[in-house]
Amino acid sequence: MGEAQAESGVKAEEAGVATAGPRAQAGLWFFLAFALVVVVAIHQAAQAHYDFGTFYYAAHMVTGGARHWLYDRGAQRTWQAHYHRPASQLFYYPPVTVVPYLLVSWLPMLPAFVLWTVFSLLLLVACVRTLARLAGVEYGNWPVLLSLAFLPTAACLAHGQVSVLILAVYVATYLLWRDGRRFLGGLVLSIATIKFQLVAGFVAALLLRRKWRELGGFACGALACAGLSAWMTGTRALMAYPAFVRQSEGGVGSEPRNMANWRGLIGLVAHHPLAWVVVLSVVTVVWAARAWANLEIGFSAALLAALLTSYHMNPQDLTLALMPFFLCRRAGAMPARWMIPVALTMVLAPVVLMACGAPFAWLALLVTAALGMVGWTAMRATAAATQG
Repeated sequence: MGEAQAESGVKAEEAGVATAGPRAQAGLWFFLAFALVVVVAIHQAAQAHYDFGTFYYAAHMVTGGARHWLYDRGAQRTWQAHYHRPASQLFYYPPVTVVPYLLVSWLPMLPAFVLWTVFSLLLLVACVRTLARLAGVEYGNWPVLLSLAFLPTAACLAHGQVSVLILAVYVATYLLWRDGRRFLGGLVLSIATIKFQLVAGFVAALLLRRKWRELGGFACGALACAGLSAWMTGTRALMAYPAFVRQSEGGVGSEPRNMANWRGLIGLVAHHPLAWVVVLSVVTVVWAARAWANLEIGFSAALLAALLTSYHMNPQDLTLALMPFFLCRRAGAMPARWMIPVALTMVLAPVVLMACGAPFAWLALLVTAALGMVGWTAMRATAAATQG
C-alpha cells in the first residue's frame, strides 16, 4: 500500500514538472564548464592540502614497484616527497580504493585531476538527474545546481575524492533492486567498500531485515574486492593495514570534530565517546531496519544510518545525503511544501558552520532528524496498512 501511495504521489507531482529545453541544457553545460575551471583553480591554489595528490601518489606506488610497501610510512614519505605532498597527507584507504585513480594516474597530476573532475561532474549530473526524474522533481536544472551548491559536494570535487563515485554506486544499487535484480544490486553495492565505513551500517540494516539475496551479492563482491586488494599489495601488506590505520588516527583528514556522525557529535560533549558511539550505532541500525516499509523508505533510512554509524567520515562524504532527499520525496515521506525549506537547509547549514568556524560534527543533528522523520513515516504507513 505504501508503494502504491508513493507511485500516485509521484504521478501527481509529474504533472507540474518543468523539463529543461535546449537553451537550458546549453546553459547547464556552460555552467558545468565554468564550475570545472573554478574547481581546478581552487585545487591548484592549495593542491598540497587536497586529497587527490594522496590518491595519485598511492596509484604510482602500486604501478611503480612499491605496492608491497603501500602501508609502510617510510615508503609513503618517499613518494610524498617525490610528488611534493606534505608528510601529513597519508594514504590510509583500502588498496582497492586506488583502482579508479589508476585510470588517470598515467597523466601528469594536473591533467589527471582535470580528467577526474570531469568524470565526477558527469557522474554527479547523471545521478541527480536520475533521482530527480524518479522523484518527479525535475524543475529545470535546479536539482543539479543545488547539488553543486551543497558544500560537501563542492568539497568532494575540490579534493578529488570518491564520494560522488560511491553516490553513483548507491544509485545503481537502488535502480537494480527496484527492477527486482537483488543479487546483482548487492554485487554493485560491494564497490562501496572502497570506503567500507560508508556501507557498513547499510549492510547491518540489510542483515537485520534478512535481505539474503542482496547480502549474497554483496558478500561475493566484497570477497572479490578483498582478493583484489590482497593481489595488489600482497597478504603481508594487507595484514598491516589495520595497524597502519590505528597509527594514523587523528591526522589530517581524520579529525572527529569534522565528522557528521555519532563519533564526531558525541566527541564534542564527551571525552571518551566510544561506548556511547557503540550504543547509538546499534540503536540507529535497528531503527533503520524497522523503517524498511518499502524500498524507497528503507533505502533512505539505511543510507542515513550508514552515515551516522560510520566511524570515519570526511565532510565531503555527506554528498550521499542527496539520495535520501529525492527518495523521500518519491516515497511521499516529504511533502512538496517541505522541499524548498529542506533543500535550503541542506545547502545553507554547512556554509553557516564553516563561516562560524563551528565543527561540521553538528551536521549529524540534521542527519539524525532526517532519519527520525523517515522512521516515523514508515511506522505510520505500517500502522495505516495494518488498520486497513
